[in-house]
This record gives sequence, C-alpha cells and structure tokens, in this order.
Amino acid sequence: MDKKWIIAAIIIVVVVITAAYTLQPKTEEVIRVGHLKDDHHSALFIAQAKEMYEKEGLKVETIEFNAGPDLVKAAATGQIDIGFCGTPPAVTGIAKGVPIKIVAAVNQEGSGIIVREDAGIQKIEDLKGKTIAIPMKGSIQDVLLQMTLKEHGINPEEVNIIEMQVPLMPKALEAGKIDGFIAWEPYVSMAEQKGYGHAIAYSRDIWKDHPCCVVIATDQFIKEHPDQLRRFLKVHVEATEYLNTHKNESASIVAEALGTDPAVEKRAFQNMKFIAVPTSSFIDNVMKFVGIEKQLGYIKKDLKKDDIFDLKYLP
Repeated sequence: MDKKWIIAAIIIVVVVITAAYTLQPKTEEVIRVGHLKDDHHSALFIAQAKEMYEKEGLKVETIEFNAGPDLVKAAATGQIDIGFCGTPPAVTGIAKGVPIKIVAAVNQEGSGIIVREDAGIQKIEDLKGKTIAIPMKGSIQDVLLQMTLKEHGINPEEVNIIEMQVPLMPKALEAGKIDGFIAWEPYVSMAEQKGYGHAIAYSRDIWKDHPCCVVIATDQFIKEHPDQLRRFLKVHVEATEYLNTHKNESASIVAEALGTDPAVEKRAFQNMKFIAVPTSSFIDNVMKFVGIEKQLGYIKKDLKKDDIFDLKYLP
C-alpha cells in the first residue's frame, strides 16, 4: 500500500477517535460537601432525596462533621470544596486566613437552650453554677450562649460550659450528666418531645432573625469551578424553596436522613427559617456577628463585607 494512503488512513482513524471522545459527556469532578447532622442543613438532604444535583449534572459527596469549626478546618486543609456551617465559624475562619467565602445563606434561628426538669432552672440567671453543654467553642451556639449570659449579667466563667457532640446531648441530659445544653434542631425539639427537659430560651429570643448557617466555598473551588458552583447554588435555592412549600414532606425526608422522628422534625421546623439568598438585613447581621466575635476575643482582625461574601454565583 502506498505510504501516503497509510498516513491518510492513520489521520482518519485519529480524527474519528478524537471526535468520538469529544462527543462523550464530560465527567464532572466530585464536589466534596461538608455538613453537620442537623435540621439547619435540610436543603442538602432535600436536594439529595429529590436527585436535584444529578439533574444539574453534578456529582456530590457529603462528609459529616461534629461542629462548624471542624468543618472550616477541613476547608482550610482542602478536604472539602463546599460546606454548610454556622456564621461564626465561617467568619472566624476568614479572619484567621482560611481561604473561604460565604456564597449563600442557609437559615435563620433554629437553636435553643434546654434544661433538665429537676435542675431548678427556669430562667437564664439560673444557669450560674450549672453544667451546660455546647457543640464546640466558636460554634454559633457558643456565641449565642455567651451573648445571653452577658446580657443577663452573668460572667461565662460562672457557668461550667463543656463541649459535647450534639446528638449525645438529649441522652446526657436525661442521665443527669449535664444540667442543660444549647444546640441546633432537631435536638432541642427531641429533648422536649421526649420529656428530657424544657426550653428556657430559643435562639429567636436571644436575637430575633439572627443569621445562623451559611454555605461556604473554598477560594480554589470558586476560581477553578465557577460553573459547578453556579449549578450547586441553583440547586440550593430550589431545595430551599421546596423546604418552604412542602414542610410536612420535607420533615419526613429529613427525618429519614437523620434517623429521627417525623413528628420531632415537624416541631423543629417551627423554630427555623430557611433562606438561600441573603437579604441586606441578613448580611448586616453577619457583620454584627463580626463585632460580637471581636468582643469575645474570638477574632482580632477587622473584616469588610467583601472579605466575607462572594454572592455573584447565586441565581
């Protein structure tokens, strides 16, 4: 066979193979998403149950953390790309140089202070000298507790504040190992429903409409995968809308995801407000958290809105 024909045949084969490869759907990289075992992150569970990510061509791998500060540390070391966590851990991380931004809102309110029935606690002032569990120092629950103690003239050092994994708190309360706890839902409603204790304050009583959880993304992910981020946030907005319009069904979906009672979830949902696109007041209140954390000594650096937020990828 003529050498020219051989070369032409090789070229044709290469072109055909290249075309076939090009026409194949691109395989997206897996998005590693951190979250906590709580109701605040219900939009994530709804999106998974309704296969919303798949409909947008996204592959999502979820990783569970015990508390927001741990999740932010994971973002700092490149273990996750996106995370659902409380505002204070996100702000603290940014102030300490963790390369992340808040890219969406998740919820407002949704925590509470629960105390044992026989602990002799009826009001915030009665917490003096008691053992109260928090998820972790620097968590939003820790900050809210510090705020309300100071507002009621109590030095936090007068309260025995200990760290504990939130899912363990209701049983620890029942067993008398702690006098009370401040935690996220559904564990507040769970303790009440099971008769382990009663609420002396919900987070809305401490600060009405306070920003709670947010979606963070690493600077690297934002820079390298802006299209994936846009699609992820599109799903987040749709899942949040679904939560707000299908509350009973959503409560059942979240109960299955967390292994809890749907009745507890329906009760817990009454203590939260789900929001995906931050309002101006939400943003202003995040900045208020910056001031509070500076007063508590958790951060030392001044932060501006541009240091914290990157909201241009929201639909």
